[in-house]
Amino acid sequence: MAPNLCSFGDHFALSWIDRKSKGATSVRIAGWNGNAFGEASTVATSKQMFANWADIPSVIEAPSGALYAHWLDRISGETYAYGIRIVRSTDRGNSWNPMGWLHNDTSPTEHGFASFIPEGKRVRAFWLDGRAMLKEGGKMMLRTAILDGEKIKDERVLDDDVCTCCPTSAAQMATGPMVVYRDRSPKEIRDIGFTHRNDAGWSKPSTVHTDNWFFPGCPVNGPSIASHGNLVAISRFTVTNNKAQVILRLSKSGKMKFGKEIVLDQDSPVGRCATVFTKDAVFTVWIGREGKQTALQMAQVSPGGIIERRTTLAPINSNRSSGMPRAVVSGGYLWVTWTGENRVRLGRLKIGA
Repeated sequence: MAPNLCSFGDHFALSWIDRKSKGATSVRIAGWNGNAFGEASTVATSKQMFANWADIPSVIEAPSGALYAHWLDRISGETYAYGIRIVRSTDRGNSWNPMGWLHNDTSPTEHGFASFIPEGKRVRAFWLDGRAMLKEGGKMMLRTAILDGEKIKDERVLDDDVCTCCPTSAAQMATGPMVVYRDRSPKEIRDIGFTHRNDAGWSKPSTVHTDNWFFPGCPVNGPSIASHGNLVAISRFTVTNNKAQVILRLSKSGKMKFGKEIVLDQDSPVGRCATVFTKDAVFTVWIGREGKQTALQMAQVSPGGIIERRTTLAPINSNRSSGMPRAVVSGGYLWVTWTGENRVRLGRLKIGA
C-alpha cells in the first residue's frame, strides 16, 4: 500500500509500505535504471509504523547525492498520536541512518503530510503539525525545517491555521521554495493556500484562487505543485457553485495573482491530483469518472495553457483503498502509481520521442 515515486537523476524509484505478518511494517524501495527495476530493499521497519492510505512515505535525493526518507511512527498509544521519522543514506540506499523526528515536538498529536524539495545543497521539509491542538481551540499548523547533512534545523511556523489532513506539495521556484496546501478560514473555507520564500523571507500565506469552498471538515484532498524555469503549475480539487472540479493553474514565478485557470474535469471528479512539469508540457493525473465508473485520468497541458491531450489511464476505486496517485517523468514516459485490489499498481504512458 501507499506507493510513491521519486526522481533519482535520470531515473526514479518506487517506494511502498509492506505489512508483515508478525505485526511489523516496512517501507520498501526499488529503483528503475532505465531498463528494469533493481532488487527491492528495506528503508525502515517498525512495529509502531502508522500506515495511512493518504499520508504516505517518501524518498528524496539531496543535491549532495544523499537520500532522505520519511514515514509515520506512533508517538503514543492514542489513535491519532504520530510523528514523522527521518532516515538518511549516503550509499545510495544500501544502509539508512536514523535522524529521529522531523519536528522538535513529540506531543501525542498528529504530525504528517510531509513534502520535501532540494534547496541549495540541502533539503527543505514541510509538514502539518498538530501540537497546538492539545489545547482547546488549538489549530493545525504548517511548519518547515531544513535537513542539512545529519542535522534537522531552522524549524518554524509558516501558517498557524490550516486544514488538518490534506497532503502538502512543494516545489523549488526560480525565486525560492514554495509550498501549497489546503488552508482553513475561521468560517470553514477550504481553499488552497501557498507561501514562498525569497530574499526578504517567507511571504504571508495567500490563496491560490478564491473558490470559497465551504466544507466543515477535512476533504483529504490536497493540491500538487510543479515548476519549470519561471513557470509554476498547481492542480487542485475544489468545489465552486456546488460543482466539484479539478483545475490546473499556470502562473509565472512570483506572479500568482495573474495565473491562468484551466478546468480539467467538472464531471464530479474525486480529485487527489498529481502534477509534473517538463520543458514541453504539464501532466496532471487525478481520479475522475468514465461513464458510471471511476477512472484514473490524465491531461497534458502546454506551457501556454492549452489542453493537448486527455486520456483515461486505468479503472480505479473511488474509496480510500486506491490511495493517492503519484506521478514522475522518466525516459520519455509518464509513470503513475496507485493502489488497486490491495496491490501496488504502476503504469506508464509514452509522452516523448
